[in-house]
Amino acid sequence: MLHSGYINFFDVSRCGLYRITKNNPQGLDMAETFAELKKWVDGRSFDVTNPWDPKTHRNKTACYAHKIYAHPTNGDYLLILWKGESDKQGPLYGISINPDGSVDKAIKQTQVNNKKPTIWGRPCYYWVIPEINTVASIKFDNSRCDARMFQDWVSGCITYKVPLPKYKRVETETGLVRIEFPIEATSETTEEPEYSPKHIYSFEMGLRNISTGSARLAELSKKVTHIIRRETVSITNTDRRQGWHRLFKRFDVPYVSADDQTKRRVELRVEARPTLEEIKAIIDQHSQDHDGKGWEDTGFVTDKSGQVVWAGTFRMTENISIDDNGDAILEAEDLYRKIFENRDRYIAPIIKDNLIEKTGTK
Repeated sequence: MLHSGYINFFDVSRCGLYRITKNNPQGLDMAETFAELKKWVDGRSFDVTNPWDPKTHRNKTACYAHKIYAHPTNGDYLLILWKGESDKQGPLYGISINPDGSVDKAIKQTQVNNKKPTIWGRPCYYWVIPEINTVASIKFDNSRCDARMFQDWVSGCITYKVPLPKYKRVETETGLVRIEFPIEATSETTEEPEYSPKHIYSFEMGLRNISTGSARLAELSKKVTHIIRRETVSITNTDRRQGWHRLFKRFDVPYVSADDQTKRRVELRVEARPTLEEIKAIIDQHSQDHDGKGWEDTGFVTDKSGQVVWAGTFRMTENISIDDNGDAILEAEDLYRKIFENRDRYIAPIIKDNLIEKTGTK
């Protein structure tokens, strides 16, 4: 069956060992991080690749590593993670665990009465490109994308689980794990290796939007006359929400159904002429707050035509189609092979934007 998917690109803003208040990482960059993750996952039982103890970390989404594929020459990785879920929005899939810790093919919950230990959930596909400091999520109808879960899984594995022979873990009395890396000895008589001051591993990313150097964004900044904000507001608790929601306190609309007196869809249009940098900031904030679905949105009204340009259209996205060969989960190698067919086209805008940001030239 042919599946169509959407690719969203994320900029990795932090990856490595950081001192508090410092922004320069020391060790464990993207290439090293995912090389260590692959070594740890390969040959390991599926059910122990969740870095969190579900009994003590109930606020963490259960996440397991199904497969990590590494391209032999360009440094890319394709990760298939398994998001443990119990909701009923579409069919759940299960991965059954053999006695030796290996996994069987994924099955639909409604199709098989499986007697083996089974972890129910849905696959999540991520393409990691250390070359350009980027992660791409690939979303199909039967899969999930969860950026927060992905960040937590990477950080949790590196901090608590992955063996790091070159580094030294130190756990504080409060349970905080710090990672130290070896430094050159300051004395010729020093026999034991010296380690750096304590660092914390951090992995953070945010959705990629086109840069302020984009000609399209620059052209838009010359034409904006109004900003539109669409929100779903609570009639009963608007005073607890920040920002524009406060404008809708005691909000009352005539001629509406009395079936639901708790929420309203509202659209606010404000006259404004934001600068290029302010438009970029609005777009970036929109990407952080919204996943592109539903009523909530931010738009820019242009002069003369009154056309609305929505913030989401500046998000870097691509489309992909692939045959699943009758399997519930795509094979990592097959999915990466399909990505590789258009790899240069996919990453060309990012390379261009990175160059613009670095040099300041268009």
